[in-house]
Amino acid sequence: MLAAATGPPRMTLSIDAWPDDADPRWRAAVAAFTHHHAADPRPITRDGVTTTVSLDYHARVSLWIRRLDPAAPIPARLGALAQHVRRFEFPRDAYPAGGPGYKRWRAAAGLRQAELARVELAAAAYDEATITATTDVMLKKRLAHDPVAALLEDAVCVRFVQDELALFAAGREPEAVRTIVAKTWAKMSEAGHRAAVGILGELPPDLVALVSAAVAG
Repeated sequence: MLAAATGPPRMTLSIDAWPDDADPRWRAAVAAFTHHHAADPRPITRDGVTTTVSLDYHARVSLWIRRLDPAAPIPARLGALAQHVRRFEFPRDAYPAGGPGYKRWRAAAGLRQAELARVELAAAAYDEATITATTDVMLKKRLAHDPVAALLEDAVCVRFVQDELALFAAGREPEAVRTIVAKTWAKMSEAGHRAAVGILGELPPDLVALVSAAVAG
């Protein structure tokens, strides 16, 4: 379903899961982050539509936000627009290999993304309270106690299961896959668990069995 693309022209993929929202601040935010994500040099094709990796990622996360909560609070919606803004400019290999290097890269990338989001949301005329709530959600502050942060985390995790888990599992030992599935599952709420279970039928049977074992464990 998903493939790298080199030849076909890119088409715009909407990251706007609330196209009926006429708030000029929302419209400005959608336009600003669409511009950032369209600058990603990495192309991708899904279901015949060629776009950028960043546009595809943020569109999918935003759609999951709406599926999980059609009345999602604005910080969750804005966080979905901005979650990995311009991460393509922040390569993983700029940091040492291994777990500690990965954690340093993730933390530094998260702070940069939150700073960029703050600039764009201020330009869109959002108030300071909304901007701070959005960046807190992006940085997973109070994840265990904030239902808005949990909503965004659920959307991110379910999208991973749907779009990346099969590729991640390819060529890896089953135990390594079970470990990442268990860690992902632990970060999700009950609503996220239900959504993930609902899409398991899209995965190969052997991967479904592995996910089930990881969750049970």
